[in-house]
Amino acid sequence: MQPRRIVSILILVLAILVIAGSCATRKIAISDEELSNAYTGTWINPEVGGEPKMVYFPDGTWKHYRGIDSEYFSCEGEDILIDKWKDLKGNIWFESSWECLSHGDGGYLLAKISDSGNTLELLFTTQEHRIEEWDIDRFEYIYRIYYRQE
Repeated sequence: MQPRRIVSILILVLAILVIAGSCATRKIAISDEELSNAYTGTWINPEVGGEPKMVYFPDGTWKHYRGIDSEYFSCEGEDILIDKWKDLKGNIWFESSWECLSHGDGGYLLAKISDSGNTLELLFTTQEHRIEEWDIDRFEYIYRIYYRQE
């Protein structure tokens, strides 16, 4: 085979790989209602220290509890939506700024709701800058996982 032909084939294969790779990370638009339906509800994880229970409401407000069976919240606040989308696997993602109205804390959040709707993963920070990428090992970010309480 001629070198020119081999180079042309390699360039074509590389172009296909680049296009396929960019499609894998494509954001699919979702409605506010779809996000609200996925996010609203009670999320728990007995292994999370501090606040093992969180309740999210359709208007973007929330309450966090120090115990799964507690009736008294430790913090109430609100998310201000920045972006929302679905990936090609069916996971719902959203980015928001958050504020705890009880304590005056705030920061940014990047969240992923599994395609089944039963797992919520949160990456949040109290820093003044948005979360750049999904990296649960980055020291500036706090990672939590919760499960939908039926």
